[in-house]
Amino acid sequence: MFAMQSWVVILIIAGITLTSAAEDLTFNENILFLDDNITLAVNPPYIINGLASNVDVRCLFKRDQVPAMSTVLSLVIAYSNATDQPVYSFVASVNEFEGHAHNISHDVEVISGSIDNHGESSLHIRFKYPDSKMTGVYVCEVQGFDQIGRPITKYTKLQILPKDAQEIFNQMDVLQNTVNAFQTCREGHLMLFDKLIQKLSQTSEYNFTASAFFNGHRYLLADKIPLFDYNVDQNVCNSIEGYLIELDTPDEMAFFERFLAQTNPIYVWTGAKKNHDDSWYNEHNSSVRPLFTWAPGQPIKDDTRNCQCATREGAWKLFPCLCPYNRTESDLGYICEVPEPNC
Repeated sequence: MFAMQSWVVILIIAGITLTSAAEDLTFNENILFLDDNITLAVNPPYIINGLASNVDVRCLFKRDQVPAMSTVLSLVIAYSNATDQPVYSFVASVNEFEGHAHNISHDVEVISGSIDNHGESSLHIRFKYPDSKMTGVYVCEVQGFDQIGRPITKYTKLQILPKDAQEIFNQMDVLQNTVNAFQTCREGHLMLFDKLIQKLSQTSEYNFTASAFFNGHRYLLADKIPLFDYNVDQNVCNSIEGYLIELDTPDEMAFFERFLAQTNPIYVWTGAKKNHDDSWYNEHNSSVRPLFTWAPGQPIKDDTRNCQCATREGAWKLFPCLCPYNRTESDLGYICEVPEPNC
């Protein structure tokens, strides 16, 4: 008789505990101690009223990433529509004992859930045709034990934000306008270089070879000329919105060498000049300190050589050169550097 009474007491206490737990399906944010080792992901990350058909929420957790937790017991997803002072209601759960997910709120579709103490535990829920009432803060709660059996609870959270369909359409319009503007600029840019080459052919007797683009610049080589005159040829480059090439960096110098290796001239001039103190500078972009790749033993000190050129024989490394300079073989050249229009 005494034993039966004991079992009745135990059952009554257990019933009270279960009833209390079943009724207490909310909690406040002030109990949260957030942990980065829990992954909570939403796809898509916002709800578009009237357009969204599905929104998936996934909670993932690997026990070995939290050494203090020796056993995972359950994963629970909770939700609060309020974001300023959230009070969370449990939505879905999965525990180690039953091995399958539970739909607590019935506002969502529970897709899957499992507890794996040797790998990754997960809980996946889905909203069907959600609206703004399902936006707010979502929490994933992981419960388990440490090595001596004490309970451990870990949390992470994120927000699902509402988006009005008109706002999305407006953003699409902005993006489309940006694409159109870029396309217009690009087409104008290509037309510009066609006009530049045409203008060059009208303003001189030289042949011009266009390079590929490099760092937003196009390089136009004028070759087969008998005379290089710095001021005259700089004016030609200026007339097509460019300037005599200025080799500011090692990368640009390497591009210069590769480009000239595919062309015909023997001598090619740049836009660099020598100061009275024998220092070298670029006239157009004088604020940048250039890093010239001189040929071995160069530049020599020679008061008559105040311009800069490169030669095929010297593997297109740089030399101090005369200017003006003429040759009857007409194997001279120079390069106009033309910046690409800013789109």
